[in-house]
Amino acid sequence: MFDRKRKKGILRKLKKGRVKKIFLQVPEGLKRGALDLTDFLEKNNIDVMLSAEPCFGACDLRDKEAKMLGCDLILHVGHSDFGLKTKVPVMYEEYEIPCDPIPLLEWHLKKLDYERISLVTTIQFVHCLENVRKFLESRGKRVYLASSGRLKEGQVLGCDYSSMIALEEKVDCFLFIGSGRFHPLGLQERVNKPVLFLDIEKKNLTNFFREKIRIETLKVMRVQKARDLQNFGIGISTKPGQINLKTAERVKEKLKSLGKNAYILVADQLTPEKLIGLKIEVLVNTACPRIREDFEQFGKVILNPEDVELL
Repeated sequence: MFDRKRKKGILRKLKKGRVKKIFLQVPEGLKRGALDLTDFLEKNNIDVMLSAEPCFGACDLRDKEAKMLGCDLILHVGHSDFGLKTKVPVMYEEYEIPCDPIPLLEWHLKKLDYERISLVTTIQFVHCLENVRKFLESRGKRVYLASSGRLKEGQVLGCDYSSMIALEEKVDCFLFIGSGRFHPLGLQERVNKPVLFLDIEKKNLTNFFREKIRIETLKVMRVQKARDLQNFGIGISTKPGQINLKTAERVKEKLKSLGKNAYILVADQLTPEKLIGLKIEVLVNTACPRIREDFEQFGKVILNPEDVELL
């Protein structure tokens, strides 16, 4: 997972910066290799404080903990720079997952019946987009790679689809290449053009356009149910890239005007256990959109801030 070449590259950068002590953040999917990386660095005279907290993106930099523990630097593995200012310097170690989508694309090419295509992926698969672009253009397709400036071309975040939305009028469809349904479903919710998902792991190509109807139906059902409920919790995360206080205050004011009881709830990460005993019936999430995927665990109606306007 962290091969010798990668580990030596990380060490070289740390030594160049004369770093003695680091705060190491690793996403859930790479934690199996975290101890191996820690052992390697400590054998080379780098003290490592390994964060045990979940880490889902560069919005979640633990700079307060790093500073408190006297670390020279945060080594943040698996994500690209989110543009956050921190109390401790951050070294972003992007993690590419080796893949060649071309044979899979060739197999599914007949299903890709669109001329103008926008390529979309996460940071782990950005490296393969240029080859995909060349392949599709050789088959007569017009290919677009969106960029918001702070992200790489074609890269998307689960909380930021703005560059894709800006490109929507120019394309016939979006082609997401990667693994996991979270990002392509999130994109499909926000655009009216089809989002096709080329699943590197399951080897299939799925058109999510029908999912849009299901997503919108569920949204209407959530709003209708929330209309009849009284106690609303507005979740705020203290993660530096997720805190949205102004949004939470605006939502609270709106809910009060509708005669609802509204309470701002503050947590590093909102989990079902933290709401036990609060008698909250509806949770309005202003933090990471992944929370809504866990609505069954919460056992509550979960709304986005924009859903409150529909009440």
